[in-house]
Amino acid sequence: MDDFFIDLNNEAQGVGVGEVSESSMSGSASKVGATRNKQTNFSAYEDNMLCKSWLEISCDLVVNTGQRKEAFWIRVLNRYNSKCGSYPTRTQKSIMSRWDHIKAEVSKFSGYMAEMIRSNPSGMSDADKSVAAAADFASVEKHNFTLMHC
Repeated sequence: MDDFFIDLNNEAQGVGVGEVSESSMSGSASKVGATRNKQTNFSAYEDNMLCKSWLEISCDLVVNTGQRKEAFWIRVLNRYNSKCGSYPTRTQKSIMSRWDHIKAEVSKFSGYMAEMIRSNPSGMSDADKSVAAAADFASVEKHNFTLMHC
């Protein structure tokens, strides 16, 4: 029986009409020339630029809520990439993914910080309260809060 393959135009070749080869039934898909280079992790500077870019775009009074999700993230991406001169250019997917991570972690930390402020321990400065909130975060979440720069 002939081998089955799909060319880049997604046209089946090498198999007669109505025939299915064993290699197509094996369930193993081969990757066709797809190579990805992993970008470096976001630095603290890049995190700050992402937060600032998101804030600037989301607080834009002219456009405000009159933009769709795609347009919003394209604007954030363009603003971010224009601010991060010598740093790697990021994709929309990487920006959105990093933002989701930042938003989730900062939201959790915000809860611990709010609890620390509500308890209002005497003699503690705001800096001491944020250190205590970070310690609470680490003990409950089982990892340190690494986004204090945001």
